Amino acid sequence: MGSTDPEALQSLDKVNPQGSNAESTRKMPVARLTHLSGWKLWITIFCLCLGLLLSALETSIIATSLVSITSSMGNYEKGNWVVTSYLITYTGKNAFSSVILCDLFGRKTTLVSALSLFTTFSLACGLAHSMEMLIIFRAFQGIGGAGLYSLAISVIAEVTPIQHAGLAVGMMSSVFAAASLLGPILGGAITSHTTWRWVFYLNLPPGVIITILVIAIFPRNAEPLPTTWATIQGIDFIGIATSLAGSVLLIFALESGGTFYAWDSGTIVACFIVAALCFIGFGTWQWFLCRSSLNRRILPLFPTNLVTQRFSGLAILTAFLTGFPFMMTLIFLPQRLQLQNGLSPVDAGVDMLALLLLSAFGSFLAGMLISKFGIGWHVLVASLFLQIIGLSLMTTLPVTSGPVPSAQFGYQVILGLGFGLALSSLAMTARVGMKEQDISICMGSITQVRVLGGVIGIALGQAITTSHLKSELLPIIGASKLTKLLGSTEAVKAFPAAEAALVKECYGRAFALQDKIMLAFTAVSVLAMMGAYVKDTRSVKDQATQQSHSTPSQ
Repeated sequence: MGSTDPEALQSLDKVNPQGSNAESTRKMPVARLTHLSGWKLWITIFCLCLGLLLSALETSIIATSLVSITSSMGNYEKGNWVVTSYLITYTGKNAFSSVILCDLFGRKTTLVSALSLFTTFSLACGLAHSMEMLIIFRAFQGIGGAGLYSLAISVIAEVTPIQHAGLAVGMMSSVFAAASLLGPILGGAITSHTTWRWVFYLNLPPGVIITILVIAIFPRNAEPLPTTWATIQGIDFIGIATSLAGSVLLIFALESGGTFYAWDSGTIVACFIVAALCFIGFGTWQWFLCRSSLNRRILPLFPTNLVTQRFSGLAILTAFLTGFPFMMTLIFLPQRLQLQNGLSPVDAGVDMLALLLLSAFGSFLAGMLISKFGIGWHVLVASLFLQIIGLSLMTTLPVTSGPVPSAQFGYQVILGLGFGLALSSLAMTARVGMKEQDISICMGSITQVRVLGGVIGIALGQAITTSHLKSELLPIIGASKLTKLLGSTEAVKAFPAAEAALVKECYGRAFALQDKIMLAFTAVSVLAMMGAYVKDTRSVKDQATQQSHSTPSQ
């Protein structure tokens, strides 16, 4: 998210074009917090922002630690499951279900539960003694992380008076920037100077402190929320099960195809088919639920009017597509710097600063531009073209080992600026036409489909890397050395110089192919956003102002 001001938040909320007749998605009584002011407001915002920081760090901090973790555990082939297991549950127990659970059981109860899960399984991850244990614990940590992420965004919006909205959004923007900047460097520094386990132990002190503060000062619900069997029935269990099952099966097929199973094996084909059926079933169930009387008893996980409205629907599709290059770059660029260019984890984090700094700056810049001029669509399309330019240039980098080419830092500047502009402009553009009660779930959907796209992208990237290693290196270094390399990338240090150079070149070709795949997804996202063009040349903000003048306040 980027910086914005209260006027922009108000005006964007009031824009209500052709999607205004969409069905209501909040027909059940739901939780609402009492309003806050003074020191309680700012301590609450501080706690939520700190929780948001911990959740956001868990993706970026692992990026530069992953090579060391896989080498320590002796299983490079399963390494990206350390990332994807967190992100799968992060997406499955996503912002939709988090918001719905806190609507049914209250913000405080849901937040304390999320904090407890996240902190407990952070400790478990640090104590893990096998790759399988770490992957399982990361999955449970992701459930807590999803709650921290989505609740922070929705609760800050709910408890903050409109006169402080700009400052609150600015604080959240700073949190995302800090997570992006600190994560890779912090992960690299921890891994280089101590054990990677401290990447997870680091969450324990702040996790305990936030939990105590939330229990002590977090605001009450505006009205009592007795937990009854009817409340439990209000959870969309079918939606949660089908979306989570589809995500897990799809990622498993992409991660395992060509490595543990042949692509045409019965296991992989079955996973793809069942995943497709799960997603079709999820969409059909949500469509039925939103249009039947059941939605008075069950809160839909994903209100279908989000995809039937032009702005939000195409913004959600674009968020999914842009998740591929964003997450793939975040995870595989530090691997490229370490495995191809031979940098240490901390040096890899430092060499990513150009990308990370410009991403943070781009997010801030987009917030200012959209707040002042209301040009959300224009900023978003510009960001996509910057990503295309940056990725096109990244495909020209040499695949051989050696020092990092200085040109790569310039390419990172362009790519990072494109990522940052997209992060803020997507969220703000999607809000256009949303009813007030749908805004938080729309914001959550933007974040979560981007994460889902990123998870699929990471799985594709790992499949490409492993496939290249097996097909190109087996005839050169033999099965024994290849097995050692797939177990630990540190094994290359024992290879003869000529073989080590060939291994690094193989990594380089795999990373170059990843860049081309990211480029293709970004190009498709440009086509998607062209369909959201507003023919009226007036800015979104001007339309909102006119709307607010012609529509009585509610």
